[in-house]
Amino acid sequence: MRGNDNDNHNHNDKDTHKVEQVEHEMIASLAERMRPRDIDKGTLIPEASPPAHQFFHLHHMKSGGTSLSSWISCGKSRMDVHLATAGLSECGWGSYHRCIENESDGCRKRIDNAVVMNYCSPLAVTNYFNWTDADAVTMMRHPVDRVWSMFRFQTKSCFKCKDLKQIYQDMDAGNTTQYGSGICLPQLSNHITRNLQKNIDVRNLDTIELSDSERVADAIDSIQNRFTVVGVIERLQESIELFSHSFPWLSEEIEGVEKKCPFPHSNASPSHNRCGENGGNWDLPDHPDEETRKVIEDHNQLDIMVYEAALQHFQLQKLAVVFSSDEDVE
Repeated sequence: MRGNDNDNHNHNDKDTHKVEQVEHEMIASLAERMRPRDIDKGTLIPEASPPAHQFFHLHHMKSGGTSLSSWISCGKSRMDVHLATAGLSECGWGSYHRCIENESDGCRKRIDNAVVMNYCSPLAVTNYFNWTDADAVTMMRHPVDRVWSMFRFQTKSCFKCKDLKQIYQDMDAGNTTQYGSGICLPQLSNHITRNLQKNIDVRNLDTIELSDSERVADAIDSIQNRFTVVGVIERLQESIELFSHSFPWLSEEIEGVEKKCPFPHSNASPSHNRCGENGGNWDLPDHPDEETRKVIEDHNQLDIMVYEAALQHFQLQKLAVVFSSDEDVE
């Protein structure tokens, strides 16, 4: 019996060592990916423009994305060179599809020439436009809070002043024509998983051919292997530090530069949604009640799994920065 106990103890030690070795390798790899870098300004030839396709933000609606985009805009404005910038958003449903489907559309040239991009669309779109080698950042938010924020932000224009539980009932019953087409309803059900997918038809975003487990695996792989930095809005200050570590040009203050770039708070929910009595305000709480929270969770199980994976990855990113600092000291 004692021999068996020793064998089990040795086996457990080996397993622990393997896990620690794998984690160490992951952290070392992340540290290299997150190494500080600046925008290439093309200064070897004075008259040359900066190389295109250097940096993009994958913007998830109601996840701090507008604030992050504003912060990025401030950071690049401090540089002593013009950086061509473009954006593509599903919010403009018609212009999005024209850009995807029409090779002569003006957006193609803007995207092709841009140094910095804001993609408010699935990650697959960045591959479609050949931004595969660009540095990329994104910001995550807990799915329940994101959906509730989206509902409060578009209570009237998207969701026709209906209770969110009723909207989900209509979605489940296929009674959705009253909400129109476009991006409104897709925002309410596993939208972050869809946004992080590399394997999706960019011409028909509502056609999902993968299984749920395949979709989650694709989205988690994107988190772990595609982005230079993945922020988490609930851990904003730490996220700002991670972004500023990898991209010093985003730091609030830069030595020798007068302009400061604090992280802003943009796109707050409206104070008057016109959904109350006589066109007044329907006073919605900051957080959903327990019944509504449960309904949101039921319709966003994939997003919850992806978010939990993002939190684990966030911890590894923090360790990677510490690892980098230790390497610098050595």
